[in-house]
Amino acid sequence: MPRRVKQTKYITLANMCELCANPTKFELLGEAAGQEEGKRWAKCSKCHHTMMIDMLVVEGEKRSTRKEVTVAVEDCVPYSPRQIYTVGDAIYHKAWDDVGTVISKELTSKGGQAIVVSFNKVGEKRLIENLV
Repeated sequence: MPRRVKQTKYITLANMCELCANPTKFELLGEAAGQEEGKRWAKCSKCHHTMMIDMLVVEGEKRSTRKEVTVAVEDCVPYSPRQIYTVGDAIYHKAWDDVGTVISKELTSKGGQAIVVSFNKVGEKRLIENLV
């Protein structure tokens, strides 16, 4: 039996909403009937404007923005949720056996701290930092 690929409900786009001109998260609504394959309807999570997006272009943008880290494991800081990191730090995640770079820092919904790391193998992940 062929394995089904899970479709995500939301997608964050680098390009902006046509109406509110903000980079935002879009909710994927469904396929565009009568259009060429790969076109989907998406709704802006801020202004609720609905627009058609080309998923092939979106996937191409994701691949082009992802940069592979060329840092040796020995030169990286091992990841620990108890440490504090800065943007640009090279991190080695032992469980995933992967190297990545901290690309941003954010606050979690519960007020904790998190880092966004772009890894070579597993892609972009959010990790907890400064856990007490």
